[in-house]
Amino acid sequence: MTQNDINSKFVEFINEVYAAENAAVDRINSRIEETPFPELQQRLRQHLQETISQQNRLSQIIFKLGGEPTDAKAHLPELKPPMTTMLKKAIQDTVKSLSDENKDNPLPEELELLRIKQDMVIEYSEIVAYKSLIEMAQRMPGLDIDVVVPLLKHNLEEEVNMEKWCSDKLPLMVEKLLPNIVSINKN
Repeated sequence: MTQNDINSKFVEFINEVYAAENAAVDRINSRIEETPFPELQQRLRQHLQETISQQNRLSQIIFKLGGEPTDAKAHLPELKPPMTTMLKKAIQDTVKSLSDENKDNPLPEELELLRIKQDMVIEYSEIVAYKSLIEMAQRMPGLDIDVVVPLLKHNLEEEVNMEKWCSDKLPLMVEKLLPNIVSINKN
């Protein structure tokens, strides 16, 4: 393989992660709007800026290797219950909330809890992606690893920090969401 072939192959690998970051920008924006937790909204706004910076660092690597950043958006990993389970639950909860005097519906809390778990799955997958890129970069001949690896490590560090924040806050969010989910389901 020529150095151009090696560079092109690494650009493909980088663009896979770039496509994930493109999708992440959309997801983070929607999560900022969806979540009822102000502290999570604030942290997501910070992570949105980090994600844009990550895209910029990936672009630097791609341009350095003679490539173009993709505008594609990857499919982010999801944690989804079976559709029949979610549909059945939504119908049951909607009927129950329409017929109940208290009119409470646990579905929004359950959906938020699911989204929080999905947030964490996405962060884990991004960590794996950056660790993989770093390993590949260190083994691909001719890459300027003195430039490439520090940029990738910076992105990895931000993803690790976001995952840690989510893990640290998970008990508090579960504590706030679970009582309404459980109390409604007991009736």
